[in-house]
Formats: sequence, C-alpha cells, structure tokens
Amino acid sequence: MTRSDLPVRRFLLAGVWLPVVLVAAGVVVQLIALPQLPATVAVHWNAAGEADGFAPAWTQPLMTVLFGLGLPLLMAFTSLGGLRRGDRGPTYRLMGASAAAVSALVTVALTGTLVMQVGLDDASQAPTVWAPLVASLVVAAVVGVVAWFLQPRTESMDAATRPVAPLALGPHERVLWMRTIAMTTGAAVLIVAAVLLVAVGAVVAWVTGAEPAIAWLLTGVAVILVFFAATTLAFHVRVDDSGLQVVSVLGFPRFRVPLGDVDSAAHVLVNPMGEFGGWGMRIAPQGRRFGIVLRTGEALEVTRRNGRRFVVTVDDAATAAALLEALVQRSAARS
Repeated sequence: MTRSDLPVRRFLLAGVWLPVVLVAAGVVVQLIALPQLPATVAVHWNAAGEADGFAPAWTQPLMTVLFGLGLPLLMAFTSLGGLRRGDRGPTYRLMGASAAAVSALVTVALTGTLVMQVGLDDASQAPTVWAPLVASLVVAAVVGVVAWFLQPRTESMDAATRPVAPLALGPHERVLWMRTIAMTTGAAVLIVAAVLLVAVGAVVAWVTGAEPAIAWLLTGVAVILVFFAATTLAFHVRVDDSGLQVVSVLGFPRFRVPLGDVDSAAHVLVNPMGEFGGWGMRIAPQGRRFGIVLRTGEALEVTRRNGRRFVVTVDDAATAAALLEALVQRSAARS
C-alpha cells in the first residue's frame, strides 16, 4: 500500500465497511427477535415518550437497511470520487466519520426500539423510547470519533494556479466577456432529489394528520430548499471595465467585485470537496476564500485588495483572468 492510497482505504473502512458491519449486526439481532414480537410494533412515540404510531414488525429491518446503510453509502460515495482523484482535506475525513455515526445512530435506535418490545402482546404497551434514543446518541458519538481517528490527517489542497498574461488592450478599447455556468448533472439531481424528498415528507405529514408543528417544519424546510436550489443551480458571469459580476439566473443572489477592488486575477483548478467542503455557494475552511463552486475544474479566482479571494468555476476562466489583469493594469496607468 502506498502512502497516497492510505486515505482512500481508511475512508472506505470508516465510511463504507463500518456501516455495513453495524447494519448487518443490527439486522441479525432484529431478525432473531421477530418471532417474539407482536405482528404490529410501535415505530413512533410522542413528545411524552408514549407509542402513537405502529407498523408491521418486518418493516423495522427494512428501514434499518434503507436508512442505516443507504444514507451513509450516499454520503461516502459522494466523496469517494474526489479522494480517488487525489483530492485531500479534512472534509473527506469528516464525511467518513459522519457516515459511520449516522449508521450507528439509525441502527442502534431502530434495533433498540424493536428489541424492547420482545414478549409484548400489544404494541401499545411499548415502553418509553428515551433509553434507546439516548443509547443511540452515545454510540453514534463514539463511533464517529473512532471513525475520525481511523482516517489519516490530510491537509486541504490549495487551488492549482495557472499564470495568465494580460490581454492587449487599447487605451479606449471597450471589452466584454460573458459565460453562463451550471451545476453538474449529478449534483443537480442530488439537490432536486433532496428537495423532492422533503416536499413529499411535508405532503405526507399534512395528509396523514401528523402534528402541525412537524408538518409546518417540513413545509418550511421544503420552501427554503426550493429557494436555494432555484438560486444556486446556474449563474451568469460577466467581466467588463466595471469589474466582475456573478448573478444567479433568477437575478438573486448577486455578487460583484468592482475593478478598483481587484488586486489580481488568476486561472485556477478547483476541487470543490477538498477546498470548499462541497458544491454551491461556499466558504473555504481556510485561505479567506468564498466561492460559487458548481463543479470540479477550472475557475476564475479574484484576489481583492484586502486579501480575500472570490472564486467562480467557469469555462474559459483563463481568458476572464487575462482580461481582468489587463483592465486592472489599464486602470492603474490612467490614475
């Protein structure tokens, strides 16, 4: 095993194999308990800890697999591609640890609430839910910490900068550079799927007569997710003698770096997960960078006079950087 392979192997161990083992153990325990359970078991408890929702007993192992393994694997495989390309950073370590913690939380909670109903004649007699919930939180915290330390420490990779030569501009020549950027299809599908999942949950909550607080909470989250999805999936990028403008296709949000505030511009290669912790409008964990990061690859990076950096992933970023450099030089020559 080479040193460069170690982060990938340890990430797989923490974010994939550990959840597989946890869920397998939980499902085995649940299957052993099934013959000793009532046909219908409690699956939901109210704020007082009393059972108020019921389902067939066989659904509990199914939910354990779907949520205890499905969610962690989604988190892990979303990050794995970047790691295999050579990208590094603490975000990957956090994702691996989070995947293991989520698996432990779901598995212990669902297994505990099922096992505590063994021997009952009626699921309405189910004990209070607090003990399994507390146990699941404690186990999830322990597993998350273990998964964190299973993985080696790696430093975030800074953007690979490619020098650009300023474009040749006449003293009074007017220029304009424009592009439209959109999030990658895979990322857009994930965002839309998340929005639909929450929206469906809100509809189900209203239709089934769930507690109004829960229904309103899901509705509010769905509306917020729709807003952020609609405003972050695509942007217009413009460079002219006023500086840099990046505007959502819906007109909001809008970002602007005036020409007088531009210290330098560069063509860089960006790894969203390693440098920014994901996609969308992001703040980098270090380096005083804010980015409109919709994909992996080339980007325009503008350094402001105060040292802060603004990054936007866009095609033909080298031309945009060269134009900004030329405009800054011409403006300085005039003053």
